[in-house]
Amino acid sequence: MKNKMRKREQRKINHYVKALNKNILNDNLWRGRFIVRQIKGFWEAFDDGSGGILMVVLEIRDLKTGLYQDFIIDNYDRSWKLFEKVNKFIGEDSGVWNNIQEVKDDKTDWTKVKWIPKKKVGPWWW
Repeated sequence: MKNKMRKREQRKINHYVKALNKNILNDNLWRGRFIVRQIKGFWEAFDDGSGGILMVVLEIRDLKTGLYQDFIIDNYDRSWKLFEKVNKFIGEDSGVWNNIQEVKDDKTDWTKVKWIPKKKVGPWWW
């Protein structure tokens, strides 16, 4: 029973992450430059068997610069929290808005770019 509950909650999180990646991929400005993926997941079942908490560590990465940031969400967070953290990374932490004209002029299709070495931005708990 526990595995069924965990799988159900994992599917919900996967749904949000896939929708976010699809939005970034189809965005005329970013064209897939940023990608979100799950690094780890932790399941803690409630003692009464009514469910549990699924904590996942997600990574967002800028494929152009290699900058990335890890953050944690759980199955009780709403999708807006995921979108909020990704927007903060893109808008503030990665620094891409410092030269928006360069971003607009860059016509690279980031879906065909291989991952480059990582450069972490901020601590993992952000």
